[in-house]
Amino acid sequence: MVCPRWQYAPTTADALFPGTTVRYYYRTGNSLATVVERTERFVTFVGEECDGRFTHDQIDRLIEDDRLEVVLDAETHLPDEDVPELNLSD
Repeated sequence: MVCPRWQYAPTTADALFPGTTVRYYYRTGNSLATVVERTERFVTFVGEECDGRFTHDQIDRLIEDDRLEVVLDAETHLPDEDVPELNLSD
């Protein structure tokens, strides 16, 4: 019996939207952060110990180099003063 091999699509900047938790590995350590902004050109994330604003190409390279990971986490990892207020519309 031959078992099919699973093929997974690689993670890219297209997977990052506001509210997504990421783990960013930087020179002196690593930290959890939350994506707070996504534009056609940039993705911005903020955390207690790190923040960054990168182009989509830079995000893709960080993911390929294992320096940025998407984390399945329901918590927000923003400093209290950076948590945006949600405006609920009717």
